Amino acid sequence: MAKLTVSISEEARRRIDQKASELGLTRSAYVEGLVAKDAEAEFERYLEEGYRATAAESVEFAESALPLAREVMPGADSSW
Repeated sequence: MAKLTVSISEEARRRIDQKASELGLTRSAYVEGLVAKDAEAEFERYLEEGYRATAAESVEFAESALPLAREVMPGADSSW
């Protein structure tokens, strides 16, 4: 466990205290939870970026493969 001293505004301290109290947590547990949520959100953004890139590649592949599929299976794409 690491100890950390930080300087924050009085308003930020009050908000941390209020939210921690509402959730039945210590200040440290509340702040640690915020950091964990931030890390999770960052990971989700990373995954979304990867999914978008993969989807774009899939569309490009499908578009390039369609002429060959039409050649090998005439009429097969009529239901696509």
